[in-house]
Amino acid sequence: MPAAKRLTEYVEKRDFAVTPEPRGRRAKRGARLRFVVQMHRATRLHYDFRLEADGVLASWAVPKGPTLAPNDRRLAMHVEDHPMAYRTFEGKIPAGQYGAGEVIVWDEGWYALAEGSDPADEIAKGKITFAMHGKKLKGLFTLVRIKPRTGESGEPWLLLKDHDAFEDPSWDPAEHAESVRSGKTLAEIKRDPASKTWRSKAEPLPKKPSVELATLIDAPFDDPDWLFEIKWDGYRAVCTVDARGALTLVSRNGHDLLAQFPQLADLASAFSPLPIVADGEIVALDARGRSDFQRLQEAQQRGHALTFVAFDVLYAQGRDRRSEPLEARKALLERCIADDTLVLYSKHVIGKGRALFAQARRRRLEGIIGKKRTSRYVGRRTRDWVKIKAQSEQEFVVGGWTEPRGSRKGFGSLLLGAYVEKKLRFVGSVGAGFSAKRIAEIVARLKTLARVTSPFDGPVRANAVEHWAKPELVAEVRFAEWTREGLLRQPAFLGLRTDKDARDVVLELPEHRGAP
Repeated sequence: MPAAKRLTEYVEKRDFAVTPEPRGRRAKRGARLRFVVQMHRATRLHYDFRLEADGVLASWAVPKGPTLAPNDRRLAMHVEDHPMAYRTFEGKIPAGQYGAGEVIVWDEGWYALAEGSDPADEIAKGKITFAMHGKKLKGLFTLVRIKPRTGESGEPWLLLKDHDAFEDPSWDPAEHAESVRSGKTLAEIKRDPASKTWRSKAEPLPKKPSVELATLIDAPFDDPDWLFEIKWDGYRAVCTVDARGALTLVSRNGHDLLAQFPQLADLASAFSPLPIVADGEIVALDARGRSDFQRLQEAQQRGHALTFVAFDVLYAQGRDRRSEPLEARKALLERCIADDTLVLYSKHVIGKGRALFAQARRRRLEGIIGKKRTSRYVGRRTRDWVKIKAQSEQEFVVGGWTEPRGSRKGFGSLLLGAYVEKKLRFVGSVGAGFSAKRIAEIVARLKTLARVTSPFDGPVRANAVEHWAKPELVAEVRFAEWTREGLLRQPAFLGLRTDKDARDVVLELPEHRGAP
């Protein structure tokens, strides 16, 4: 069919003044081909199997539903193409309209062709083989056109599950009857008055949202009203994908992290439905799945893979979610992750903070985060989110450097500080953890920031000649503990941070949490 007429039949069958279904239009192809399977109770129950092809959703009605059983051949009747906006449709089609009845998003995700390069071409040839990456359907499948029986109308195809590691001879779609978007069944959609109309007028996306920050406390705790997650060691990032699939990735102070990490451009196709605003952390994971800030610093030079760990959602399914309870937001976020090879959902445990903290210590992780299960997302530091560090690690402002000694070149150590009541207080110096290459890079930046006077408020204790710098660089430092004098003991440099402004680096000492 010519591209211009892809949706003609779809539009002709519907009265959009009555039906809540999207009118839609052809869309540009994203980084990955998307699919949706909608469970639909119209005249009879069936499953609408839809594959993105040439800017629309090529569609088949599968009476018995798709299966992971390789020996079950499922009849699939080829029907009119649907607009890409239909991927997120869940609700009721009014009586008197084509396909009247309840609809849920039974499964969704992305797929890749196993043969050929254009899905529309493969469909036109009468056979398409593809690998599915959904929440329920995974592995290789084939759709093949067959001859209609005598007197049969329509265009019959067969949907087949190919043999692979995902096959399951006993798998029955009826045993997995809930929506992957809302968690609801068709019966619940039918009973729900809010399901009568499809949300076509979305609330506006939040502009430059402030991130939620955690308060540092001194010890882990158990509390059934709290959930606990691993604390990820990377760059905090707000990921926004608008309705057109345009991606922005910004730090908590508004810096463009996509420009710094262009390999994360595929995040544009990692969520469904769109638009969405997710909060998370850009990390580089080691072979044991641990985030490592130094590894992240080396990612560009050494080619380390990057991962976006998502732990909260601010906007999804057409609504601003920040006023909703955390636990509901997290459940929604998990359903919105369409590609778990690009996005890692940050799992949590309920109530058992001490056990998770002990595990974090054993695995030499940075620590854990505790969050009140009912908390709203208010975009500032509160005690509804707390962090407990298994290792002492913090960012500090670089206010100068010392002369190198012996064979060392560039500098001996960096002079560090943090703000206390808007004054930069000296907290010590760090001379360990630098490679020759990193020293050269930092020296080049320090030369542009050199100044005559000290930026610190009060005395500086250094064991070599000091040089001063404008307090603009932020260093991530791991250390053993604080001394009685308020200085760092055994500090080691991990890397420079570009995601935080120096003025935001305050002296962060753990509070005592006290009774819940």
